[in-house]
Amino acid sequence: MDRNTELRKLPAASLSNIANILEINEDWQKIVPLIPKNLQSKQFERKYNYEEIKLMENHAKETKRKYAEVLFDEWGTSGRVRPTLDTLMKILQQAQIFRAADEVARMIGEPAPPRPVDGPAAAITINLTNLINEESVEQRLNSMRTVDSDNLNNSSHDQVLCNGTTRQLRPPPNLIAFSEDIQSANIPNIHELQSVAQEYKKEVSNMIKFSGSQSTLASENVPALTALLSDSIDRNPVSSVQTDSAYTPISSILSETDQSNNTDTSTQNDPFMPGHNSHGIMSNMDIYGIIDMAILEDKKLVAFDYKELEMLTNKFCETFVETAKGPVGKIGSGGFGDVYVGTHKKHGALAIKRVRGFYQISCDLDTVMKIFNTEVKSLSHLRHENIVPIFGYSIDGPAPCVVCKYIDGGSLQAKIAAKVLTERERVNIMTGTAEGLKYIHHSEKPQLTDEIQSETESLTSKKSYYLHGDVKSANILLTKDCVPKLCDFGLAKQLDTTLITKSMMGTSAYMAPEGFSGTITQKNDIFSFGIVLLELITGLKPIVTTSGENINIKNYVEENSTDGDITQLLDRVVPKWTVAQKVYELAQSCLRWEKNKRPSIDYVCNALKELKQPNEDLVAQL
Repeated sequence: MDRNTELRKLPAASLSNIANILEINEDWQKIVPLIPKNLQSKQFERKYNYEEIKLMENHAKETKRKYAEVLFDEWGTSGRVRPTLDTLMKILQQAQIFRAADEVARMIGEPAPPRPVDGPAAAITINLTNLINEESVEQRLNSMRTVDSDNLNNSSHDQVLCNGTTRQLRPPPNLIAFSEDIQSANIPNIHELQSVAQEYKKEVSNMIKFSGSQSTLASENVPALTALLSDSIDRNPVSSVQTDSAYTPISSILSETDQSNNTDTSTQNDPFMPGHNSHGIMSNMDIYGIIDMAILEDKKLVAFDYKELEMLTNKFCETFVETAKGPVGKIGSGGFGDVYVGTHKKHGALAIKRVRGFYQISCDLDTVMKIFNTEVKSLSHLRHENIVPIFGYSIDGPAPCVVCKYIDGGSLQAKIAAKVLTERERVNIMTGTAEGLKYIHHSEKPQLTDEIQSETESLTSKKSYYLHGDVKSANILLTKDCVPKLCDFGLAKQLDTTLITKSMMGTSAYMAPEGFSGTITQKNDIFSFGIVLLELITGLKPIVTTSGENINIKNYVEENSTDGDITQLLDRVVPKWTVAQKVYELAQSCLRWEKNKRPSIDYVCNALKELKQPNEDLVAQL
């Protein structure tokens, strides 16, 4: 391996040992301040400030990776001139982390770098011969002592200690004699103990038989389980919701699933989370306990029957097919759930997101239902031409479902990959998506009831607005006419100003820098939208794979453009671009590191309208 090999071109395992060394005593903290911003400049300027260091540190904790690994990933893929093994070697020597420097030397097949003559980093000479022959300190001390051999021989109770001294031994204690005086009558006989144990075992056995005997229980005094469940459901507010679908009591669902021989395998293989029964069916009592009452009382929402949705999707078929009645089957998957399509006799084609029992890595039932509640409430409140329309939900089956209108043009992500979009269609998608975000960013939190509102008006004058939280091309659906519809509002938030969370929120390839540390504002959406703009003009994926490495599209475009000119990077499906350069400049402003320097969504919408108008005038002339 050569000294000039770039870090980014090394296999991940190659730097593993170095990363492990730098984790000891957090030695990575010594090298980060020594990394130069410009490797070719004679004037040293630090590449990473304190905020950036904390961002990487938090990201390492969230992803459970070593900090040095995150540092190597970021440092190794940024800048026009990228660091090499030689760069790393020099910085490690400067930081006096010679153990890591020795590892780099081993990788490149060179002798270990010289160490200081003295100090903590000085080399330690180890001569085994000297260690063996060298007289120990203890031996030298013993040789200086004189031992009175007469005293040793004449004292029967004296003991010679290891250092050559003597100590008078005391007579044996009376413990032995005492133990001999213990009366054996006071010690239980082992056979008696075994007899007691046998009697206890019989009593336990009789108790088990009693509990299993039907004849010994007064069954008329024990209420039936189904009666208890039915009574509980009758008192549940959900029974008062007016819907277009018949409501199925939980007792009937449980009684059906108890028939193990007739249970549908599609529900057995779909355990939701802690709270599902032995058949894999989640206890609906758990759902009703944490479903948001605002959803149950929302008259705009339809409470669909799960069995009806199951029938519409051909038992949530994993294969997508076009039938005489319309499309049926699975159309997509995400971290939160799988999406299926089916045709309803009244509402038409439905997109049904069936919630899975985990999100990202894993989470408990409360977290799943929190995301479910957020998506349903947000979609119900946020109704706009560029937001996917919601019909309702289902909570009476194995897993909750969000039911929306089926958007028949696929996702923007799929359309970009298919290389079928014209420039005009792309500009329309940019503009429509921005208008949808503008509506979201200006939408206030739903008003409380008049009584509660009057009580709280005097307490605060702040207004709470929305942000989407996960803007990306996969969450922008298109009609056949390329009208964009924002979807997937499971991470939507209502903010007064800034939200600080304990974890990242969104998709990492689209995430704003501050998002990695849990700082959430509407400017996070602006940054994510900037990534979408780059996708639309370049046709590239958000993570570009080149020469065996993965680079974020933002960095890739910056590093491969010439003085800001991205002509060579434009999607060649469009024969002649007219607005690409201006879109790129707008994207750059959206992708600024400092969130306060990013434009508002109003500015973005106005800029796109100005780009769209000349384009439409040109089309009209043609």
